[in-house]
Amino acid sequence: MPSPEAALAMTAATTIVAAMATRAWEATKAGVARIFRKAGGGESGPESGAGVEVRLERSAARSADAVDPAVVRQAQIVRWREDVEDLMREHPDAEADLRTLVEAIRQQLPPVQQQWITRVEARDGGFAVGAQGPGSKVIVHHDRDTPPAGAGR
Repeated sequence: MPSPEAALAMTAATTIVAAMATRAWEATKAGVARIFRKAGGGESGPESGAGVEVRLERSAARSADAVDPAVVRQAQIVRWREDVEDLMREHPDAEADLRTLVEAIRQQLPPVQQQWITRVEARDGGFAVGAQGPGSKVIVHHDRDTPPAGAGR
């Protein structure tokens, strides 16, 4: 079981990457930079607020320009998880600010919409019905004009 810090780092990284393609991006980028700056990154250098903003923009650009965005987003999640873990290890006092930022970002993100499609098939005169999750629909198609496989031999 991961430690609470590791879980927070993963949640933060996932939230940061999820915000990249939304209206919450500018606030996310500014908030992450502010936390790094407050933790001691100062105004210059790779760990500064400005340096973190540049790295965040690169991550967002990589995701936006990717041939397979899902693969790139996964890589960016790993990268930001490691950076957030390093931040919390070096500056444990950043944890509260990070939790607050993650919650604020999550409230700005669009709700997750999931859709499942299940195909259920019956052959040779069989009958099958399938449904999955709340609000499911079952659509039954009968094609009596098509003989079952193997018929007429």
